[in-house]
Amino acid sequence: MRYYVYMLSILISAVTFGQSRVQNPIAVHSPWGLPVDSDKSDDHLIQRRQYILSYNHLLNVPNWVAWQLNASWYGDVPRRSGKFIADTSLPSSFPLITHDDYTKSGYDRGHMVRSEERTASEEDNRSTFLMSNIVPQTPKLNQQTWLSLEYECERLCKAEGKELYVIAGGVYSKQPQRLNGKVAVPDSCWKIVVILDKGQKPKDISSSTKVIAVMMNNGQYDKSNNSWELYTTTINAIEKSTGYNFLRDLPDALEEQIESK
Repeated sequence: MRYYVYMLSILISAVTFGQSRVQNPIAVHSPWGLPVDSDKSDDHLIQRRQYILSYNHLLNVPNWVAWQLNASWYGDVPRRSGKFIADTSLPSSFPLITHDDYTKSGYDRGHMVRSEERTASEEDNRSTFLMSNIVPQTPKLNQQTWLSLEYECERLCKAEGKELYVIAGGVYSKQPQRLNGKVAVPDSCWKIVVILDKGQKPKDISSSTKVIAVMMNNGQYDKSNNSWELYTTTINAIEKSTGYNFLRDLPDALEEQIESK
């Protein structure tokens, strides 16, 4: 029964940002099914034209953010300046997280959907600065190791015309460190990138589809150790660490082939 209530809440609580919704944001950004875990009480789904996410009001961060990425999402709009934006679309019963909750904490405001990945319009770029898209990351993780994979995603889109489907989030201890007594700090950050060739659609996913999966410790990294390639793992391993089931609408055999890569 809780599952059906959760799915009903998905239909009711779809949230827009700035303009009308695309026809089906879930189909655009998570075409092989929404990630789900056994506890739906801390999964508040937000649907935006630019991405979708599950927000955790107990940790005050996203559980995961999912987004489609291809060359069309990149443009010439400059990175937004000024403070990050409190997400007032969240239920009023949730703590309101602001830019200042991170100030002088020693942690960066780490984008899940990168600012550069939504530069086709000012509205797209602004959406990435909502605090519901942000996770505390150490400066070296955010500015070096995590960024190195963001650069690779940009290269795949622009140089090779790939169609990417990305999911990212964090792994948290039972008693995580909190910024300003509110925002949970992840022990590690993970990202899954499903890579389709130019012209392929989600239905074209197969056992030969390439996947990047990484799990990066949210700590300090030497400059010699800042490449994403040093932190590759499998989707299966990320599922075990997070409790979420990804790509769940695929046939079981195909899902296992992809997730064990």
